Amino acid sequence: MRIHMALDRLIELEGRVARLYTRFYRRFSDVPAVAGIWWEMALDEHEHVGVLTMVKELADRKGQVPDIQGRLRPLQATIQACERTAAQTVTLSQALAMAVRLERSELDQLGRETVRAIGGDLPPIPRSAFAPHEAHLERLMRTVRKFGGEEVVREAWDLRPEARSTAGQSVRVARAAAARERKRKGSTRPKRG
Repeated sequence: MRIHMALDRLIELEGRVARLYTRFYRRFSDVPAVAGIWWEMALDEHEHVGVLTMVKELADRKGQVPDIQGRLRPLQATIQACERTAAQTVTLSQALAMAVRLERSELDQLGRETVRAIGGDLPPIPRSAFAPHEAHLERLMRTVRKFGGEEVVREAWDLRPEARSTAGQSVRVARAAAARERKRKGSTRPKRG
């Protein structure tokens, strides 16, 4: 895949996420406890757009990177679904659920991998440019716990730094604990699907 094509797609997706978070900032600006998180998240996404734009300006137009089209499709679908939902009146819990879904996606990882694959004469890109910002994620987690509701909190568990390092094991442990609790209470969980 041509470098510029990959970067154009990533810039577009990061920009769409930034606009979505800006929309949430505007929507919830009357709630100071959450307006700040939307502002910070929009700024982070705009930073990603800026880094990718700078890399594009410096990269060889004819250069190639591994094809990321297949990995972009699910991201495009997720972002589009969030945009459709956000076009209507959304609750804070719904907006937080969308943010969790977007932050759990591999958009930042694709940006980091693509920039790394370009390499060449580019100056080093700070690791922090596409790394999950611990303070940012922790603030999102606090906001989700306070305003998001139980289901959103369950979805957000892997945004915590300690959960990301042991994600697979944590899922199994959490599911087993929930099953034991349901059994103890004598209830069963309806099967999905």
